[in-house]
Amino acid sequence: MSDKNIDFKQLYQKMEQAKLAQEERPAILGGEFPADRLNDFLSVWRARWSAMPYRIWEHISFIEFADEPKQPEFLQRAEIFGEGGHLSLRRDGNRWLWHYVGEAVDLPLNGFGATDFWKANPICQLRRYAESVILWGERKDNQDLWHEDRVAAANLAYPLSTNGRVYLHFWRYTENGQTAFVWYRQLSDQPPREEDKP
Repeated sequence: MSDKNIDFKQLYQKMEQAKLAQEERPAILGGEFPADRLNDFLSVWRARWSAMPYRIWEHISFIEFADEPKQPEFLQRAEIFGEGGHLSLRRDGNRWLWHYVGEAVDLPLNGFGATDFWKANPICQLRRYAESVILWGERKDNQDLWHEDRVAAANLAYPLSTNGRVYLHFWRYTENGQTAFVWYRQLSDQPPREEDKP
């Protein structure tokens, strides 16, 4: 147990401030498509990649930050994100499952099983919280990799030209107190600002 007092009034005020008005709701889309259509799917989304400059490709045996996956045939997951949106993909047997949270998009997604969350759930009330996490590793003396003794075998190569630690800043959307969606927004060498901390 903690000896810190809980200020329920402050918690309630923060919850009320986190409520999203209709015009603040992000676009939320999702669907699935056959495994052999991955390149077609990525081609459609490349038009948005300038607004989603961070790309993490998880292959069977390695993870990389890169513009394109080195071995798409062995790709298992992908996270493409930035201040314009967050596209997440996951291989499931002979199909890809995907979802997107972010700015409104006008892309030809009908061939990829696109479903609009808000059309299926028009009265859903989400709350948005700005949060940050610190990623593994610390970069020293302008070396190519970040180092972390606890995951020494990991190839920690973040797409930042900074020494020190790397932070992932994101928005967490909750429904009735449960996390429903997450929008990764930025990698940074700056910790969260005091006013953004939960």
